[in-house]
Amino acid sequence: MKKTLSAIFLALAIVSNAFSLSIADDQKDLSAIADGFAVAMSKKDKAWMEANFNNDCITYSPSGEQLNKQATIYAFSGGVYNISKSSANNKTFKVTDNDAGGSADYTVEGDMSGNDISGTYKLSFKFKRTDTGWKVSEILIHGQ
Repeated sequence: MKKTLSAIFLALAIVSNAFSLSIADDQKDLSAIADGFAVAMSKKDKAWMEANFNNDCITYSPSGEQLNKQATIYAFSGGVYNISKSSANNKTFKVTDNDAGGSADYTVEGDMSGNDISGTYKLSFKFKRTDTGWKVSEILIHGQ
């Protein structure tokens, strides 16, 4: 009986540890995407955005406007926002199976139609796990 209980507890500990490592890996991946988006905005990297936003990605601007994937890529690659510098800080993520959510504070330098938009913005994200890794499925941009 003691051997059986010991084996059960050992198996649970191994599964629990593996699950914890998996979540930690997922959170590292999501953090890397948040950092990658900061770099992609300042480099106007359409290819990075195309690869890391899922096809149904929706972005909600502070004014409530909804942008589909292509409009989001256009906006952040210089079509609307001219971001010269960007960094992601205070990143937090929560993973649930094949979905995740999180947020980060983005400090940006740049303009929109000649108007300075430099400052810190909170961006909330939703992610979907795909066969090729995590993809951004939703971005909500909170005002300053």
